[in-house]
Amino acid sequence: MSKNSNETSVKKRYGVSNSLVNYYLVLMFTVFPLFFTEKYSNIRHDKLNIYLALSGILIFSAAVCVVIGYFERRRVGIVPDKKWYEYLSVPDIAFIALIVIFGISTLLSKTPMDAFFAEQGRNNGMLIFIFYFLVYLIISRFFWEKEYVYIALALGSAAVHILCILNFFYVDVFSLFGIENGIYYGYDANTVKDFTSTIGNKNIMSAFCCLTIPILAMLFMNSKKKIKYLYLVSCGIGFASMLCADSESGFLGFVPTMALILLFYCRKLNMVRKFFAAVLSMLIAAKALSFVRPILGGAQKGFGTMQKLFIDDFMSVIAIAVIALIVAGLWFVERKNIEFKMPKYTPYILGGVYLLALTFIAGLFVRYSFINTTSKLDGIMTFFRFNEKWGTHRGFIWIKAVEIFKTAGFKNAVIGSGPDTFYSMFTPYFSELTTKFGNSSTNCAHNEYLNYLVTTGILGLGAYLALFGSAVVRSVKYAAKNPMTVVFIAPVVCYLFQSVVNIANPEVTPLLFIYLALSEAMVRKVQFDN
Repeated sequence: MSKNSNETSVKKRYGVSNSLVNYYLVLMFTVFPLFFTEKYSNIRHDKLNIYLALSGILIFSAAVCVVIGYFERRRVGIVPDKKWYEYLSVPDIAFIALIVIFGISTLLSKTPMDAFFAEQGRNNGMLIFIFYFLVYLIISRFFWEKEYVYIALALGSAAVHILCILNFFYVDVFSLFGIENGIYYGYDANTVKDFTSTIGNKNIMSAFCCLTIPILAMLFMNSKKKIKYLYLVSCGIGFASMLCADSESGFLGFVPTMALILLFYCRKLNMVRKFFAAVLSMLIAAKALSFVRPILGGAQKGFGTMQKLFIDDFMSVIAIAVIALIVAGLWFVERKNIEFKMPKYTPYILGGVYLLALTFIAGLFVRYSFINTTSKLDGIMTFFRFNEKWGTHRGFIWIKAVEIFKTAGFKNAVIGSGPDTFYSMFTPYFSELTTKFGNSSTNCAHNEYLNYLVTTGILGLGAYLALFGSAVVRSVKYAAKNPMTVVFIAPVVCYLFQSVVNIANPEVTPLLFIYLALSEAMVRKVQFDN
């Protein structure tokens, strides 16, 4: 080939780099969520270590492939038609900015080593963000769609979800394999109740569900192969496990994400039918928990008010019947006119309904948090009264986090105290936390956005929001040409919603950045490969 030939004129083939990425993804979807060594006493470090190990192998191997490929292209005279920086996307640039800001924040931190390793925090410091960034670059450039990757995702997720369900009924399958009498052996009753599957406590398990349920539903909706039913079943099991995790953070991510998915597809009759089929599988799986309970002995950790609506309330049976009729009706209409589309104004009507619902919810929050602050609230209504007790005293931590930011000084306001160093910033409030709520300390804000604001400042939070905001916009923009862009961005959106009340951690957050990279890979496929 002549030296004047363009690189883009060479037909791309499935190569070693693509295989490395896909094998890595299979391991991250199966081995990573199931891996543990010392049960829950070391679960966070177990996940951190396996993530760094698998990612380190990928980064080194991909670097070798890139270097070999570079010299091979030079040998045969292939000249790229663009400079490397012309291939950078807005999310790429935002991620680079984020790494630079986090790096400066780390260097200028009072405890730079802690900001780098984040041992006092949740290990979400500079080190793991470097790995997030490098893995993002590799996956976004070298991912090649293969069905076995999605199958691994479905099977790995289902395994974790099933363990969560069994743990909810105090069934410890690990005891059957001689693992020191089981994963719960030696722990007190509160730990057994709070921790589940091979992920961690119920809040982290809910975050895992927020990353798996939407993508499994979207894979089912967008697949034309029979394997889609595996995604459907796994999606249903995932919803049942989210109920068993019994954390409201899961609903905070799940409900608005599913609403957005319906809004996105509302004009396409076949996609609306598949959407409701996915919802039906979730409702059936949830109801099945009431039948599983006596089979597994009747003992259970206990459902919250919202969870009971899907499991024990008779309305759940009515909901299943109604959704089943909707699916059947849409299937019948689709058979008669497969090209049928809902009117163009449908998204506006549905969006208006969402806006009214959001306004109603916001109104309740304002009323009971700022106007009527004394009347007694029960059940789900307690979420509409924000005070220091709100969300298992998250309200107290949030209020103090805002105080920390407002009084932190110019440097900390701009670049923060150092990635994941919330513990040191919150230390002055530990005695008050102990007096009011009986907790001696906390190492995170239990709100990722406040956490990034305090620890990486306005610039760090801004870069973080720019990264994910631009990725969401790009995925929607290119969805018409490649629907897989929104398939992978759906779990990202779900995670971003639930992170309002949750924490970044090595148990789940690595998967967030993997899905981000996969969405970018699908967008780049449209931009540069066509």
